[in-house]
Amino acid sequence: MFKRQQGQNCLNCGTQVEGANFCSECGQPNDTRRLTFLELIGESLSNFFAIDGRVFRTVGGVLLRPGGVAQDFRKGKRMRYMNPVRFYFLSSVLLISSIQFSRNTTIVENSADLEEMADLEKMDALEQSAKLFDLAETFRAEEYPSFLKRFRTMTNYLIISPKSSQEEVFLQLDIRAGFWNEFAYAQAAKASQFGLNSQDNFKAFNRALISQLFWILFLFIPILGLILKLLYIRRDMYYPEHLFFTLYQQGLFFFLSFFYNLLFENQVLFQIIVVLFGIHLLIAMKNFYGQKWGKTVFKFLLVNLFGILSFAAFFMLALVIVFILI
Repeated sequence: MFKRQQGQNCLNCGTQVEGANFCSECGQPNDTRRLTFLELIGESLSNFFAIDGRVFRTVGGVLLRPGGVAQDFRKGKRMRYMNPVRFYFLSSVLLISSIQFSRNTTIVENSADLEEMADLEKMDALEQSAKLFDLAETFRAEEYPSFLKRFRTMTNYLIISPKSSQEEVFLQLDIRAGFWNEFAYAQAAKASQFGLNSQDNFKAFNRALISQLFWILFLFIPILGLILKLLYIRRDMYYPEHLFFTLYQQGLFFFLSFFYNLLFENQVLFQIIVVLFGIHLLIAMKNFYGQKWGKTVFKFLLVNLFGILSFAAFFMLALVIVFILI
């Protein structure tokens, strides 16, 4: 233990401290000594292990006291455990890191439809011309084709004839140049490549998706909080208090998933973890919201139903955005 050399003024903010151990303004220790190497290492390690201890206390508390940590945080007992946002951030970063370094980093699987589209590349020139003619005739027969129809038709055209330029596609399909048509063509060009070189392109897409996975998961949290707010609208709780509960519960699931990715590769075991987490979530809802078991089970089923449906829609939107950005 190194003895401090106290000064009259704080070295950080200049406030007069008059021999106190800590500055009353900024909280920095009142010590005028220059740090040695050993002190620097010791201070860094002590801060690290202090944070680390808080992490384990929070994980253990959320796991062993379902809903208890969120309830404590709601009531103002906030020093013993990690802030729910920091807890969620740490757990999601660990989970995404474990996904990136696992053997299988595929989130979106290659579909059979795209593999079948790759067979179009093997057509001879005569057959290719006939298919392009039929495709163009069918498209031009529609008076006001929708954006999706234009996108799909251009995608099919480029799958049949990968070397066609934008001008050629627009000319053959009788499409005018413009922002939305050019945007549709750019996406169709990427989509056609997924069909023709599906393996490499799906790997690139999954890498792009994983790089954005943190924000996809984080931005979905407010939706879960809103679902809970609507289901418990008669409870005297602010919207952020539902977020406390959601962040701690999701953080726990991410920690469990992180350890699973790190130590195991058994799908049956993961299914058991999901079932046990579901039971844990039910007990946590009962403890946090304090309602009877009948109402809690009913709202638990609704939370899962609406949560799955909303996440499916949210994830599909995320897929579209990632696809546009790659």
